[in-house]
Amino acid sequence: MKAILVRQFGGPEVLKLEDAPTPKPSAGQVLVKIHAAGVNPADTYARSGNYAVIPPLPYTPGTDGAGVVDSVGDGVKKVKPGDRVYVAKSLSGTYAEYALAAESQVFLLPDRIPFPQGAGVLLPSMPSAASAG
Repeated sequence: MKAILVRQFGGPEVLKLEDAPTPKPSAGQVLVKIHAAGVNPADTYARSGNYAVIPPLPYTPGTDGAGVVDSVGDGVKKVKPGDRVYVAKSLSGTYAEYALAAESQVFLLPDRIPFPQGAGVLLPSMPSAASAG
């Protein structure tokens, strides 16, 4: 599969399109064929090396995305291959053709919501400190 890989921290120039192995879902995991990836500010901070949680290099960025379930690991009951879904926190990164997620990180996406909108569902729907007060 094709994936964006970050091999060193820095600006956008460190994002490189490369060949990478397609992940295989283990028990409780879902493999999603990504149709759209969300661009989350946390992805930018991590890529630059200025974030509370720094991923080990190399890594594929992207926490949010939307697409179609390709396959599922043992025990997955919430979704099945062919389901339209959005991913809220990927295990393997959503800047790729396929992304691995825990079953708890995958949610059904209604047919009326296009993939690009589905990829952006998580961040705006999260309660923020500003709205909690």
